[in-house]
Amino acid sequence: MGERSASEDQFLGVLLGLAIGDALGRPLRGLSAGEIAERHGAVAEYIRTDPDASGSPGEITDKTEICLCIVESLTTNDGLIDPVNINARMTFLVRGPSRAYMSEAVIAGVERAGDHEGQVLDDREDVPELAVATRGVPIGLLHALGAYDEATIRREAATLARLTHAGTMQAELTALVALAVCNAARGKGSRVESGADELSALIADIAGLVEQARHFEDAVVATIGRGGETDTSGAVAGAVAGARFGASGIPQGLIDGLDARIYLSMAAPWFYRTALRRAGTVIDLRAVE
Repeated sequence: MGERSASEDQFLGVLLGLAIGDALGRPLRGLSAGEIAERHGAVAEYIRTDPDASGSPGEITDKTEICLCIVESLTTNDGLIDPVNINARMTFLVRGPSRAYMSEAVIAGVERAGDHEGQVLDDREDVPELAVATRGVPIGLLHALGAYDEATIRREAATLARLTHAGTMQAELTALVALAVCNAARGKGSRVESGADELSALIADIAGLVEQARHFEDAVVATIGRGGETDTSGAVAGAVAGARFGASGIPQGLIDGLDARIYLSMAAPWFYRTALRRAGTVIDLRAVE
């Protein structure tokens, strides 16, 4: 399949897919593949594993919410990354219910970055997290229009990683997610090169599953069924699958049951237009006062 620019349907598909994978995987986080299979089988709809557990079926976690902070900031800044602005939004999340889903490293990173213009100092090699790599999703979308520039994708992915995490390993993981989303949206296939570490191999494996899948839900359900960090791995799979299949390829039941669906449906077209302007493919005809 040849290269193309992404459509508005794919922008919506990526944001919905990210949230759907996150919400499907949230109640299963920490369970093994065997435990998931024994208790629930193939999880293709929203569930609650424990009646006393926090969160309702279809509820997203900080993985989607942080990506939405980035999307909001990019949209209000004409596609330019503003770490100070994003840090302010993430600080608000840290002070709210989303904190329960965040790692201690992310919480500490937001606080450290607040003292340094929205980014942690690049003077250490933080332990990389798959959750942080999901920030590559909006960067992948932003570059799914116009000229393809891998070097810029990698540089901007590293900037978003440094919102909480320093080091080359986290930057590379975030770039891998961005490249998988961007390439899938452009029709170039979602496969990415894996490094020798476990997390980059996981991202490459998820991207490969999406490329082989016949339907959106095939890759997402298979990824979540492997257990572990199911909210995060599900979010990655959903975003890449959304880039490939678009919103029109997502089962309507998964969209209807998603708590954040209305907001996501509003954010996607604005972000799409922002990406168009940044790529130089539309002219803003608003009057200049």
